[in-house]
Amino acid sequence: MRPVQFYHIKGRDFLNAGRTSTTIKRFLRENGYPPQVIQRVAIIAYEAEINITCYTDHGYFFLYFLDDRVRIVVKDRGQGIEDIDLAMQEGFSTASDEIRKLGFGAGMGLANIKKNADRLTIRSVPGVGTVLEIDVLINSEGRSDSMGTTLRDVMERANLEFLTDGLDIDMNLTGGYAGDLLSDVNANSSAGNVWVTVLTHPNVTAVAGLKELAGVIIAGGIRPGADFIEKAYAEKIPILFTEMSAFDVVAMLASLGVSGNS
Repeated sequence: MRPVQFYHIKGRDFLNAGRTSTTIKRFLRENGYPPQVIQRVAIIAYEAEINITCYTDHGYFFLYFLDDRVRIVVKDRGQGIEDIDLAMQEGFSTASDEIRKLGFGAGMGLANIKKNADRLTIRSVPGVGTVLEIDVLINSEGRSDSMGTTLRDVMERANLEFLTDGLDIDMNLTGGYAGDLLSDVNANSSAGNVWVTVLTHPNVTAVAGLKELAGVIIAGGIRPGADFIEKAYAEKIPILFTEMSAFDVVAMLASLGVSGNS
């Protein structure tokens, strides 16, 4: 295994946003890292990658694979951070309307990184750029307990349309999560959850893959496009579709004994 890896990320390249973090996650899995470490590193990488995409001209990742930790160093050339303490607060965002319409800019990025890091340091010069240094210690924390209900049970009970034929829908669910902000779902959903959303941007599948969700239910009758489905297959994330509102889908899940994340 290479002890150091390097990745370059282009600013404003929303089509490819999330691709680097998915590559990092795959690499960690192939090299036998514990699942919880993989998820934490993937979340950190995704949030840092999205920040670079949204706010900078370009940026770099350096990953160092040490004996007891994975170290991630993120450097970008962009607008920098005026007030780091303020930027760390959940919900604070300087995102444009364009970025918000894509499902980003919820003000959760740095907060999510801090939540998943064992050590985080930030250095930033306004108008120049930002450097993040992040450590994730290697451990073997467990995953959430299952609830005895599968995605197939949900599909058959509510007559949902299955858009990704051939993908596994027999995993036991660990709970449900409803939300339409990618960073919120990234911060608060758990492995094995079913995610209810009206978003049809392909990055939905990237977040679902990073969080190892059991599947996604697209509510509200807005059918996702071919690029969404293609990415869902690549991430191996089952997609169900319904004309029901998100509220009705959540009520249906509750009736099947699927509870929300605590």
